[in-house]
Amino acid sequence: MTLKTPGLMLLVSLVVIAVFQSTHRTVMAAGAESLRAVGRVQQIDTSGPRTGIVAFLLSPRGRQIVRASNHPMARSLMRRLGEESQATAPVSHPVRQTSLSSSGQPPAASIGCGTATGTRFNQEPRTPPDALPQNSPAVDFLLGSGLQGSDLVVGAANDFRGFFGGLGDSGTGYYVHRNGADPNPCTSQFEGGLPQILDSATGEVLLGGGDPVVEADPARNAIYVADIRIGFQSTAIALFRGTASNLNSTTTCPNGTHTASQSQTCWPVKVEVNPKQDGSLEVMPHLAVDPRTTGSGIGAGDVYISGTIATPLSGNLIFLAACKNDLSSCSPGAIVSGSDSNTDESHVRVRPDVATKPNGSVTVTYVNVSEGPPPDFIPVYDIKYVTCTPAGARVAPSCSFPTLIKSETQPISLRGGGLGNGSLAATGFTFATFPKHDHRQDQNGVETYVVWDRCKVGLIAGGGICPDADISLAASSNNGQSWTFGDVDIKAGDQYFPWIVTDASTNIVNVAYYSTTGDSMNHRPRVLLVQIAPGPATPDPVGAAQTLTTVGMEPSGDFFLRDTFIGNRIGVSARGTANSSRAYVHYVHNAVNGVYNGASAPEQNNHMSQFSY
Repeated sequence: MTLKTPGLMLLVSLVVIAVFQSTHRTVMAAGAESLRAVGRVQQIDTSGPRTGIVAFLLSPRGRQIVRASNHPMARSLMRRLGEESQATAPVSHPVRQTSLSSSGQPPAASIGCGTATGTRFNQEPRTPPDALPQNSPAVDFLLGSGLQGSDLVVGAANDFRGFFGGLGDSGTGYYVHRNGADPNPCTSQFEGGLPQILDSATGEVLLGGGDPVVEADPARNAIYVADIRIGFQSTAIALFRGTASNLNSTTTCPNGTHTASQSQTCWPVKVEVNPKQDGSLEVMPHLAVDPRTTGSGIGAGDVYISGTIATPLSGNLIFLAACKNDLSSCSPGAIVSGSDSNTDESHVRVRPDVATKPNGSVTVTYVNVSEGPPPDFIPVYDIKYVTCTPAGARVAPSCSFPTLIKSETQPISLRGGGLGNGSLAATGFTFATFPKHDHRQDQNGVETYVVWDRCKVGLIAGGGICPDADISLAASSNNGQSWTFGDVDIKAGDQYFPWIVTDASTNIVNVAYYSTTGDSMNHRPRVLLVQIAPGPATPDPVGAAQTLTTVGMEPSGDFFLRDTFIGNRIGVSARGTANSSRAYVHYVHNAVNGVYNGASAPEQNNHMSQFSY
């Protein structure tokens, strides 16, 4: 699309300049504040989310973007800050254009999807107002359920086009591969913004706000996508269900970039989960599906949704809700975090023995943050584990009291200790330690693996900076009664954003993550994948890392966000048969440039790689 309004280009340019200037002022202010903060106890902030897109938009850096957007969520967040957005939303009509892609890069060994940076998994035009960032991608797929035997691959991500008039004003993008005739399995045939929903209590229209998650249901040939919704009166999690037949139809889901009405047709089945009208924020959702045949037992086929409720009075709490497989009804969200009141980053899974041992078969991990000891008051991240028993989707599961996996005293912390904000030493963006887990069945019975990013050493610069990030793991063969600890990757350089999934056909655990190992400046990460094969130990040994991208991503290179935000996750999904499996990894890269006033410049895009094994 060509840029039709000079004012819009000016708006984008001003936002970028404002973000850059705000970043500089923030860093300088943090340095000055650090001198005043020595020896002073700082209270842990429980007023809102710690990570994810809302945490970013509420930060001093993110507010520059929010002020320039007329998206209802942006206006709602500004009102919560005592401000009003002054922007007028531009009208965007995206059309497919030829992209400027990297060329001359050799493909990585055994990696599908073409290049050393994977394949751009969207159809975003290369010029403003549509050349805007995507980040925090998620992915899942239905094996062989696309057209002509293709996998049906569904990705989702934060998509900033939606905050500036594109994608039907949805900040949550979806991207789908279905065409078996396409030689590249990592190209998207269509994309769009997740549709609006109506709040059941107020009738308010709630638009897509990002932080999406994707979960496939092979037993029923369906795929679910959830994201956050924040309005003036209400907040909720939106949950969508798409069937393979619908997603494969070029009538209901045509090729190209969908309009708002086409998105409604493509994703017609949806439900509002755990809506609130009390001033809370609901953020950071996650999904799991009970794989049993519908009707075969209590909760069979149910869809579980966890998330964080940032409440005005009670702090940050973790909830868990259950929906019927067809989304005809959902339970209220039950608080599963006990007395913890500074929580975030939930992750929900279903144990593979749910049919024979339903008690405690739905599991949740999350973090609860407390303030560490003086003089730096470095936050301590308690990684917690909850087991729940299905009760049927009209009723919330009954859950155990949270138990401790580990008190992480060397976390990656979005907020530092007594000396200001946190980040990695070689980067400017911030994120927080985020535990994820999955189960697998092997000769030891059902094993649970938890992975998270942490700092190799104690944080420096007064508790704000990590000079070397690693990925650790914990494993249990008794549903969390005891844990054994190990490491996924502790090589030199930073390793972060791990995501874990079990290939149920082989019981191989897959962990994908970013790693800067090999970069002399410890700055540009590549995407790696490791596997944990079934064996006699708990945990079993972690296999050698497979390099999915040989060209590193420049985390400071996006024209719009600069070094302020690259999301807080990447996505991985793995499925197959006893003879052949494959994993899809969905991540951010900026190897494909946008074009700004005729000049080419890096831009964050959601990319895809496929790994066969």
